[in-house]
Amino acid sequence: MLNLLENLNPEQLAAVTLPDQSALILAGAGSGKTRVLTTRIAWLIQTGNVSP
Repeated sequence: MLNLLENLNPEQLAAVTLPDQSALILAGAGSGKTRVLTTRIAWLIQTGNVSP
């Protein structure tokens, strides 16, 4: 699981590791929104908060 989080900046890490709730991710072009969303899905599955 740590490999998922190691390439994120502090803001991205905060968005990925939010508690199990809805999240609105707003950011400009090239800021890593897709990386945050896909990493968040993987993180939620790996931590057992959602079922694949």
